[in-house]
Amino acid sequence: MRHRLGWSALLMGLLVLGGLFALRQFNGAHAAPPAADALEEAFKKARAEGKYRMLLHQIKVDKDAETYGQFKDLGHQTRTEYAGQKELSPGYWVYVAPYWYVWRDKTSVQRGKRAWGPEQATGEPDTDGAGDIQTAWASASQDGQKEWLTLEYDEFVTPTAVLVHETFNPGSLYRVTAFKPNGEEVELWSGTDPTETDSGRGISEVPVKANFKTNRIRIFLDSPAVPGWNEIDAVGLRDKDKKMYWAVAVDASSTYAQPFQDAPAVTPARVRDERLERLEQEVRELRATVEELKKAVKKDK
Repeated sequence: MRHRLGWSALLMGLLVLGGLFALRQFNGAHAAPPAADALEEAFKKARAEGKYRMLLHQIKVDKDAETYGQFKDLGHQTRTEYAGQKELSPGYWVYVAPYWYVWRDKTSVQRGKRAWGPEQATGEPDTDGAGDIQTAWASASQDGQKEWLTLEYDEFVTPTAVLVHETFNPGSLYRVTAFKPNGEEVELWSGTDPTETDSGRGISEVPVKANFKTNRIRIFLDSPAVPGWNEIDAVGLRDKDKKMYWAVAVDASSTYAQPFQDAPAVTPARVRDERLERLEQEVRELRATVEELKKAVKKDK
């Protein structure tokens, strides 16, 4: 009899636990999203007082606040999957509830600009004349695939125009997107590059309308459609007051530049530490589930 009651209580506990989980999901789905200003502040906080730069991924994981609190600087990670997100790049992970921010760079590491590296597209234009000049970004191949550049700016701004400085084989620009403070990518423009392909070089000024502030945009280039390397010297954002903003960090789909020699090494010790971190997280989650189940069973009794 005691055995049968025990199984009955356990079954009831599982049903209660399922109900609690569903209620939590319902409440989470209907909770008011953070205000834009709060998300801008969260982005700045995630930089850990200016420690990191060039955001690669922004992943929303509400439940990690139970483990890490409101803020956690987890350091460099090489995991490629997390919370259903795949193909993640190695980077520095910082949690500001409810988002993980994965950064590419440590600002304390001072690096020079590589010939044709994406960092050549930071700052104001500095390439004199048209041609295959190493002070502009160039992709790994001339026409192997469509390419993109993601550009990060110091300030959040509502852009009215994006100005792309093309210095070699222009005319391949076909799309511009921007990222909201919550990480959502939104298309601002698509069409034909304003600069003619036979111009040598040019400034492709694209008017845009955005009802949100952004500090990250992405430009897309149809490289196969315009033969040769389609080189980019700078990308400016202009606001309603005609003020110009220039990128402080850039990521690219590919680059002709050689890799940096001081990139964080993927050592056996680092891999081991990250595996331990993941196992500890799984154990914490399992313990929390067991505790909820115990409470549900005890309440049923």
